[in-house]
Amino acid sequence: LGLETLGGENSPRMDSLPLRQKGDFSMAKKKRLVEVHQERFPFSCAEIFPLLCPVEEDDWLPGWREQREMIYTESGRAELGCVFITRKQPHLMGTATWVNNVYDPDEKIQYSAVNEHMVYQIQGNLKPVPAGCEVTLTRTWTALTPQAEEFLGRMADDAGKAPPKRFELMAHYLRTGKMLSP
Repeated sequence: LGLETLGGENSPRMDSLPLRQKGDFSMAKKKRLVEVHQERFPFSCAEIFPLLCPVEEDDWLPGWREQREMIYTESGRAELGCVFITRKQPHLMGTATWVNNVYDPDEKIQYSAVNEHMVYQIQGNLKPVPAGCEVTLTRTWTALTPQAEEFLGRMADDAGKAPPKRFELMAHYLRTGKMLSP
């Protein structure tokens, strides 16, 4: 799964998936929202990558610990195939089950989440740059229900107007070693 250029930094895109038919199989058109955000940090990729772990996010993402339940991990941290559940996630319309499906330390990580309303993917690509690391965060929502299509339509109106709050929270934690108070 590669990154797509979507009209520049921080630009959202709404797509409809094509209708396909083969035999008795058909795929209805569903809405998809893709956001790409890029940020440069004055920290190494080796310092940033561990923070993209559902367990490590407890330390820097306010409210995360109460929403996340680890289901499977051999190492106790992010790894290929780790599984966890999140509850009360507004951007996912509720509870979702997550799996880590790409894990390349200090370079790339991807999680997919699914619930009855949508499929969500978040991918972080890290690239060393002079005096730091460039992080490209690609978030993709695919609606599974009419309610999710409506929800994604509202999100698209506001998408891309500001970088994700998680960049600010992560930068603060990297600078201070402390969680930024909500």
